[in-house]
Amino acid sequence: MLHKIREAVEECYAKFTELGLLVQEVLNECMGLPPGFLRDYNGDRGFDFMSAMRYFPATEEENNGLSAHEDGNCITFVIQDGVGGLEVLKDGDWVPAEPVDGSIIVNIGDVIQVLRNNKLKSPTHRVVRKQPVHRHSFAFFFNIHGDKWIEPLPEFTTKIGESPRYRGFVFNEYVQMRMRAKIHPPSRPEDVVPNHITHYAI
Repeated sequence: MLHKIREAVEECYAKFTELGLLVQEVLNECMGLPPGFLRDYNGDRGFDFMSAMRYFPATEEENNGLSAHEDGNCITFVIQDGVGGLEVLKDGDWVPAEPVDGSIIVNIGDVIQVLRNNKLKSPTHRVVRKQPVHRHSFAFFFNIHGDKWIEPLPEFTTKIGESPRYRGFVFNEYVQMRMRAKIHPPSRPEDVVPNHITHYAI
C-alpha cells in the first residue's frame, strides 16, 4: 500500500513540475523576455516542494485557517476540495476562490513580482475554515534556487528608463526572514520588520 501511495505522489509531483515549466514559459512570453530566459534563469528544480494540508472545522471562537499572506516563491499551484475557504484580497475586499471540479489555482509569487518590477503582483490570500467539515488541499511550490540573486530585471528598468522598485536580495535570505517572523515574532510593535516583499521596496 505504501509503495503505491509513494508512486502516486511521485507521479503527481512530476506532473506539477511539467505544469510549472509550462506556465513559466507562458510567463516568459507574456513578459516579453527573450525565448527561454526564465527557463535558464530558473533551471534548478531542486528547491520545488509539494504539501498536503488539512484544516479542522471552524469553531464559534475561531475560523482562521491560514492568515493573509503572499507566496514568496515563483509560482504556486493549488488544488482544493469542494469545501472551499480560499479567499483572495481584491480592491480591499475578500473574494472567495470557489472550488471548481478539475481546476487548479495558479498564483504568481514574490519572485515574479520583483523580476517584473512590480507590474505583476503576488496576490494576497488566506484560508477561512468552515463548519462543520474539514478542508483538504494540495499545493505545489515552483521555487527558485536558494542562492539566486533576485532583483528587477534590466528589461523592465534600465533598458526602458524605469527606476527599480526593489533592491536586490538573495532568495534564501528572504525565505529565512519570513520564517523568523512566523516562529519568533517580535513582542513590541515597533520591532516588527515586514515579513513580505515590501521589506526590499525602494
